[in-house]
Amino acid sequence: MDTIYTTLKKFGKVKLNEPMSKHTTFKLGGPAKYFITIDKNEKLVEVLNFLREENVEYVILGGGSNVLCTDKELDGVVIKIASSEIKQLENNILQVDAGCITVAVARESVRLGLTGFEWGIGVPGTIGGAVRGNAGAMGGDMKGNIERVEVYRQGEILELTNEECGFAYRESIFKLNNDVILRVWLKLEKSSEESKDLMKKALENIQYRNSTQPQGFASSGCIFKNVIVNLPAGQAGSQKPKAKSQDIPQEFLDKGVISAGWLVDNAGCKGLQIGKAQVSEKHANFIVNLGGATAEDVKNLIDEVKEKVYNKFKINLETEVQEIVF
Repeated sequence: MDTIYTTLKKFGKVKLNEPMSKHTTFKLGGPAKYFITIDKNEKLVEVLNFLREENVEYVILGGGSNVLCTDKELDGVVIKIASSEIKQLENNILQVDAGCITVAVARESVRLGLTGFEWGIGVPGTIGGAVRGNAGAMGGDMKGNIERVEVYRQGEILELTNEECGFAYRESIFKLNNDVILRVWLKLEKSSEESKDLMKKALENIQYRNSTQPQGFASSGCIFKNVIVNLPAGQAGSQKPKAKSQDIPQEFLDKGVISAGWLVDNAGCKGLQIGKAQVSEKHANFIVNLGGATAEDVKNLIDEVKEKVYNKFKINLETEVQEIVF
């Protein structure tokens, strides 16, 4: 009898050889040998302790956005975190389980008359994933909302302050270590506006995003990070464009941020296709699955886009997506 399978069933719903294409917004990825969905943090900690003791490899999955899963079999455990408790605490703090859908958290904050997280209503995935990548939109980001984060680290439960999370543009320490985010505390403010007015603004954010991003095709969200050009020398993410100044719009240089989508578009990559993966013709920072794309198609397309952008602008694009492999 498969003892790993038998034990996992004590903690959540388990599937064997589950296609990852069912669980990623890219709609691609090979089978996971063990796929478990866990909806309580207490059970999550127990299964993490079990896997640690048995030295079994695992990977954490949230909403399945912003990830690129290998076409090969994942010979380990994929843990889908589906914990979804939201509590309003004193001082306009929301305590949120890592498995909560970001959009649902934004809607709940608005319903409670709290402001500061409306930007999250158009962000796919879960709060845990948003924290890991310091997700942001419409001028907001997780760094601006996080008070503290609870994590599982090598058998211990720890609480980290905002500063200890090491947030930077689309970065955090969680991309560099094996911490598993369990829950977060969001610091918001009481709004002077009615909930319906807050919701109206939030829905306007969604409408704007929908009007500028590809619809009707599977994708993982933005593929490349925007290029930050005004950070101190040597700081992570900073680059000094070597292209002629007239090649880069002055508005980008003034802001210190060059749009990755603009770079991809102006390197002639919009509509570029490998296999069934294509650079979106609507927004060049999206790669879409036309139907039947493989992870290898996407990876090859990413490499080709990066090469074309470098050849024209001498800028190395960095990806936002997390690769899921064992």
